[in-house]
Parts: sequence; structure tokens; C-alpha cells
Amino acid sequence: MSDMVDEILKHVLSEGFKTVSFDVFDTLVFRRCACPKEVFSNSLAFLQSHVNMTMDKGEYGELRVQAERQAKRNTLSGEVSLEQIYVNMPFLEETSAALLQAELAAEKCFGYVYAPMQQLIAKLQKQGVKVFLVSDMYLSRAQIRECFFSRYPDLQNLPLYVSSEYELNKASGLAFDNLSKLHQIDKASWYHIGDNPLSDYRMPIKMGIQAKCLAPQIDSTKIMHLESVLFPDKQHFNSIRMLAATHNSDINEPIACDIGSLVWGPVLLSFVDWVIDQTVKANSSCILCFMREAEVFTPLIELRLQHRNVNHISVKKLYASRKSTFWPAIDVKHKNWFEDLIYILVQRRGYTVDDFYRDFQLNHDDLHAKHKHVLVRDADGCYFQGKNLLKQLTSDARTNMLAVKHYIEQQRLLFLRYYEHHIGEALDDCTVVDLGNGGTIHHHLEAILKRKSANNLLLYSSERIYRFSATTKYSSYISVNSSSSQVRQILSRSPECIEPFLVGDCGTTLGYKNNECGTPILADKLELNSAPVNSFMKGVLGYFRLHHDLAVEPIQVEQVVPILYRYVQLPTMKEAQLFTRIFHQDNFGSNDAYPVITSAQIEQVKKVGLDHFYHEFCRRPRVKLGRIHWPQSVMTLLSEKFLVQQHGLMSMDVDSDVLGLLESILESGWQSFSIYGAGEFFEKLLPYLYKNNLEIVDVIDRKVEMSGTFNAAGFDVISLEAAFKNRVERIVISSLAFKDEIARNIYEQSVKHGGARVEVLSL
Repeated sequence: MSDMVDEILKHVLSEGFKTVSFDVFDTLVFRRCACPKEVFSNSLAFLQSHVNMTMDKGEYGELRVQAERQAKRNTLSGEVSLEQIYVNMPFLEETSAALLQAELAAEKCFGYVYAPMQQLIAKLQKQGVKVFLVSDMYLSRAQIRECFFSRYPDLQNLPLYVSSEYELNKASGLAFDNLSKLHQIDKASWYHIGDNPLSDYRMPIKMGIQAKCLAPQIDSTKIMHLESVLFPDKQHFNSIRMLAATHNSDINEPIACDIGSLVWGPVLLSFVDWVIDQTVKANSSCILCFMREAEVFTPLIELRLQHRNVNHISVKKLYASRKSTFWPAIDVKHKNWFEDLIYILVQRRGYTVDDFYRDFQLNHDDLHAKHKHVLVRDADGCYFQGKNLLKQLTSDARTNMLAVKHYIEQQRLLFLRYYEHHIGEALDDCTVVDLGNGGTIHHHLEAILKRKSANNLLLYSSERIYRFSATTKYSSYISVNSSSSQVRQILSRSPECIEPFLVGDCGTTLGYKNNECGTPILADKLELNSAPVNSFMKGVLGYFRLHHDLAVEPIQVEQVVPILYRYVQLPTMKEAQLFTRIFHQDNFGSNDAYPVITSAQIEQVKKVGLDHFYHEFCRRPRVKLGRIHWPQSVMTLLSEKFLVQQHGLMSMDVDSDVLGLLESILESGWQSFSIYGAGEFFEKLLPYLYKNNLEIVDVIDRKVEMSGTFNAAGFDVISLEAAFKNRVERIVISSLAFKDEIARNIYEQSVKHGGARVEVLSL
């Protein structure tokens, strides 16, 4: 069983719960597709009889969604059956019947029961706990049992309650009340488990039922929706992401664990599969992973080799960094080697005068004392005793040229000693793997060993790899072909948003000891990152294992591009907040670590204004490079909705007007009010009102005057006249098209009731 299942079992038994109820979908039953709409779209392939469909599957999927919405609007309770949905499809009765059966066949094909949850149910029953299933769903009990439980007799026999048959749902709490009365269940001894924060957690808690919400702490719904609307490629592995996030959660750093499961789990699995495929293709017998990335890559590659039963490839950690291979790779026989050396060092981010003194073996003096913290890249604009600081440094270093040359030769010997003792593989038999992005260490390795690698592989690359194109060839997982949305450039601009997790908490390799085996010299372990890095790896490994255990299809690079793009460009608030506590350590210059996001960075953006900074960033993405490491997260911290709005994605499957009205309610400070309008707008608004703990006194609609009282989302809808008799004080108009008419009607009724004072809020 999973960690989460073990935790639930222990909790239920220790607390002595007599009854446990389970939500069905995305709790016990999952689908091998991106979202339910994909089931609808793909159901056309399951048609048994000849049906002449003129629309493609995407159009059909959208039609099916709209038919369900229309069906719900036509009922008093808002609960509908699958048969009622197909009445609202624009086909002949015979065609609709065939399409309905095709949808059921698709559900049966794509759906699966998560075994650990089935095992949990069996163990609870063995302990004498009463178990039943409850779902807000359009499928009937018979349809659910036939589609998903046909191979599970123990699940077939469980009591099952669905909203489409009882016309009572969990979201309103009425389903829980009904079940309590039907079975004489003591709510104090009842435990409910589900994935929906409202209907499976807040509502049962409100009703005195203890509950467990099986949902990631990170906003997975928003994340997956953004991916789907930004890109056409769909993630058939979304249910695995959710399962990994909920069943392998970590109480120490839950957001880091969720990022490992939901974001990087599928990305790294696809990358690792690509590395293995490239290695097999090159007939290579060994994969060398550069440190620090090897802390993450090596265990994942080893696990995947095991999953795929590949036994002839070994994996080794190669302790090397840009810093440790930089000096050994310098060719001192080249006439301009010293000038080239100075030029390279001047460009290094984070490389200080103190680092320069260390590397050129200069004695500390007054210049060092005064300017040791100055970045060498800024030294050309500084002066010491009337002289240009960069020129002074260069001049001092030149006087020590012979010592530097000797140091370079010594460092080469030390690296060769290390490689021979710790690796011992011919480079041309090895696939060499690095995170990215400039391929520098690959080039250094080939220069030192005077041989070519079988493969030089990068997770992503920038155009910087082509500066070595005359001597070193590369292959990139995120390549030109897979990067239509400039994901490579986006990652290259802000590597700090991915490197802290993908390099672990191991210190960078600084060099090699002058001993018999050239032992690597490492910078201090970055303990500030240890807790989130460990949780991140737990999430990633959880995803890998589930992907394998459930025999999920391979993941193509095109399917992870939306994940990476969303992560960097549209981080959620919790992702951004986490990186205020995450540190980054450069692998060349200064050994110091620096925080990815700081309050100073936030203030910089705040000072110039969010709109101004965003437009400047769009015009020049490298603006504030090296100073603001992840601009998108800084902007998110200042305004969670800002970037989503800039991308034109504010609707998020609900009208942007709904969110606008919600914002007005929150700004007004209203905590309790009546709603006028029980239509589609109200249906979309309701979950947000619940989420923000806002109380609805009455729901009002003019339809009552024409056809009598009806129920909407669990509320008995009343007339405006009745609301005034109840001494209504505040009304929110949940309509856009008829808001003026509604406002006028409210005014007329207030006059009729002696000028009763009613506050009205609308768009």
C-alpha cells in the first residue's frame, strides 16, 4: 500500500471510526487520459454501429461538455443522468443511443481502480468498519459497477450512492444528510475520503463528519488546466501525477514533493528514457552523469534501467564541474591561452576579485582588502589608486603567468588520476549526461582526455553549445524540434528555477586532491536546500514507481514541453513562495550560495511597477539577468493573477466576469448576502463563494414567479417578494446579461416595501 493509504488505515483504526465513505472518481477510480473531456473525445473510436459523424473528436468532446451543462440547467436539482445528457445532443435518437454506449465503452477502457485504495477498503471491512461509496456523478450505480468494478467482486457489492439517481449531491451536503438518515449513521463516527476540497472536505467537516482530502497542496487543477489551454499536446499520465502527489506526500516540505510529482516526475522520466534510448542506439556500455546533477540523475537512470530490464549498461557519477575541469582543459600550448583565460573569467557570473586572487595565486594586498567583494565583470568600471581595476588585476596576474601555467598542468594530472581510479572507462564507450545548458564540461572532458564521447547529452541547451561545434557534438532532449515555444531559451534565462532541485544538495566539485587516487574536493553540502531537495526526490521517485507499476505508456518530449513552459512562465503562488527559501550554488565561480528570490528583488520590481517591468521583460527577457533570477515568480508574488491575465487565460473554464464579481464581493467586505440569479452564472460563482467561506442567505430568481419554487445547487430558490419579506439587506446580482433589469426590479420592490434599504452589488 502507499504511504497515504497506510496513514489513513492507522488513523481510522486509532480513532475508532465505524463508517468510512469514499468518493469514487479521482479517489478510487482514475482515467488514463488528460481529463474527462478526453474520454468524451475518444469515445468516437468505440462506436459499434455505423454512425456518420461530420465533426472531429475535439469538436465532439466540446459538444458533449456543453450538453451536460445544458442538461443541468434544465433540472431543478442540477443533477443529471447520462441519458439526460444525451437528450441534449443534436442527433437522432438511434445515434445518441450509440454514442452513449460508446462513451461507456471508453470509460471502461480508460478507467482503472487504484489497487492500494481497493486494498484499504478490504482491510477496513476486515476490521468491521462499514464502507460505502458516494459520488457526485452523472453515471448510474449500474454503469459505474459495469465500467469500473466488473473485475472486483468486493467493490461490486459495496453500497454505492450517486447524485444522478438521488438528485442530492455532496457539494450541498444533502447527500451526506440523506445517507446519515437512511443508515442511521452517527456523524461523529463517520470518516469521508475524497479529492474535492469543497464537496469531499469542507462540506463534510461543516456537517460534523471527519474528512480527508486526497489532493496535492499545490494547485494541481490550475496547473493542469493551464497546460491544456496553452498547448494541444495532452498528458495521458495526469492521473499518475495526481496519485504520486497525494499518495507519496511529505509533511516536511509538501510543496517541494508536489513539484517533484506533478512537474518534474513525468519530465525526468521522459528524459531518462531518452538518455537510455540514446545510449542503446550508440552501443554505449556506460552512462557518466556529471556531478552535481548525478545526485538526481544517477538513481533515476538506475531505477529506469531496472524497470526496462536493461542489464548491460552501467551508471557512474563523474565528479566534475565547470570549475574543476576548467583549468585542466586549458591548452597552454596555444599562443593566446592567457588572454583567453582572462576573458572567460571576466564573464563569469558571481566571480569576485577574491576568487581572482585565489585562482591566480596573488598575495592579499590593499587592493584585495578594499575590492575583494567586487564582481570581476564589474571591475572595468572601478578604480584603485587612480588605475582601472580590471587592468590592474590583469597586470598582476600576468606577472604570475608561469605559476598559473604550472598550476594548470598540475590540475590536468590530478584530474587524469581521478578519472583513472574512479571511472576507468574509455570515454568513447561512454554516454556523458549533464543538465545543460552550454555543454562546457563535455567539451572540457574531451579536451583533457583527448578522446570523443559516444554521446554528449543535455536536458536542454542554448546556442552556447555551438561555440564548441568544431570539436564537440551534442544532443539535447529539449531541442529545436521540441521547443516551438522557446522553452530552451526560457530555461536558459532562469536556470535558478530548476537547478536547485536537479542538482541536489551536494556541493560543487572544486578540484582534486594531490593523493594517490585524486579524491574530489567538494564545496560544503548545501544544507539549506536539504529538506526541500529530499522531499522533491521523494515526489519524483513516487512518480517513477507508479508510472512503472501501472504500465503507463512512454512519455514523449512534446508532452512535457507544456509542463516546463507552465512551470517557468506561470508559477503558482506556492511554487514562488517556496523559492524564497531555496538557495542556488554556482558551479564555477564563488563557492557561496545565494537565495533564488529575495525581498530586494521583489522591491525592485515593485518600485518600477509590475506592468512596466513585465513589458520590459517581454521586450528584453535578459533584463536584470543575474540580479532577478526568476522574474516570473517575483511577479507572481506581487500579484497571483497578473501573469495569467497577461496570457489571456483568466477565464480558466469559468467566465472572467465571475472572478470579477467575486473580487468585488471580497473588496466590499461582505460575508453574508443573498444571491439574485440561479442560472449558469450562479453555478460558476458558487464554488468560489464556498472556497472563501461566504454565506448565502437566500437564492432569488424570477423563474419562481413563473413556475414556482425550485432547487438550485442545494438551495430552495425563492422570489424577490419573499426575500423582502425575509428582510433582505444585501443582494449580489449573479448575472451579466440581465443585471440592469434585475437592479431595476430590486429598486421597484424596495419602493413597494416602503423604501426598504437594500445594498446591491453587481458587475
